[in-house]
Amino acid sequence: MATKKMTPMERMSAVLNKRQPDRVPFLITSREFGIRYSGHKHHEAYKNPQLYIESQLKILEDFETDGVWDIWCTPAVDAALGAKMEFPDDDPPWIHEPVIKERSDLAKLKPVDPLTNGYMPYLLDVVRGLKKAVGPDVPVIAWASPPFRTGCMIRGNTTLYLDIYDDPIFVKDLMEFTLANCTAYGKALIDAGADIITTSNPVANYECISLDAFKEFAHPYSVRMFKALKAHGAMGINFHTCGNWDDRYDLCVEGVDMLHCDKVDLADFCPKYAKDVVIMGNVRSVDNVLRGTPESVRREAIECIKKGAPSMRYVMSNDCAVPRDSNPANVMAMRDVVREFGDYPLNF
Repeated sequence: MATKKMTPMERMSAVLNKRQPDRVPFLITSREFGIRYSGHKHHEAYKNPQLYIESQLKILEDFETDGVWDIWCTPAVDAALGAKMEFPDDDPPWIHEPVIKERSDLAKLKPVDPLTNGYMPYLLDVVRGLKKAVGPDVPVIAWASPPFRTGCMIRGNTTLYLDIYDDPIFVKDLMEFTLANCTAYGKALIDAGADIITTSNPVANYECISLDAFKEFAHPYSVRMFKALKAHGAMGINFHTCGNWDDRYDLCVEGVDMLHCDKVDLADFCPKYAKDVVIMGNVRSVDNVLRGTPESVRREAIECIKKGAPSMRYVMSNDCAVPRDSNPANVMAMRDVVREFGDYPLNF
């Protein structure tokens, strides 16, 4: 039985290492919500690192979360390789033009240097600043693109899906190239102070590619990257399963320590997978955190904690990023449920 209040680092370390924490950890993917909550627009986060760092510190203090996040899902490696990234005024940046127009273009690309190329040095400075601000007691969580996702960004989703059938050798050559570059950036994040590496692969779910294609062109390269990052010092790998992954969850748990689930039934999911990974989620981000009320969020958060917490490998969270325009009172409702019901031993 836990007898003292743990630090966020101790709490996260406990669930990652199959030990009972003092209470259920609480994390929210708070990039865009945090920026808005602190009174700024998204594009400002890419001009003033201290502005973004302070937004995360405000989230940490006000919502009592168990970690801070970098400016996650910024396609920095993709842009450094030559893909064109657009910065909307108040939304996350995105790749609007790939760089590999012809397959022969792959041979023209040069490996990235995370310390000097594109926006990577800026993002690494943000991670350094976050770690300096929170110290050793709070995990810094930083995002690295998996090889298949970066392949889609620099080649174009639809084109790469066709390549799988037309030229599988080219796709494997591309994956080896993106594996090296994505891993290099992931290692740089760890060197800058990231404790947990988080990743997501919305272009490789059930609705995008077949299970056979996933097994051959996406999954093996992700596993190799995760293994390399763990060997480089990451205390954990968090994988956000964006979209429908029902036919490939058994593979998703390989090489990762935590699954940030999207729309699963925790009553079924936790007993099946908590022996292998920590389960993070699953309060609905849009349907409830954005569109609901504090009362509806509270009801769903209580259901999640009842279903997930008995495994002792559960992290209270939303099912995706907290939407930018969410009512802070709705997010507070999740925090309050953890305060009220999250202590171990559980007492519902």
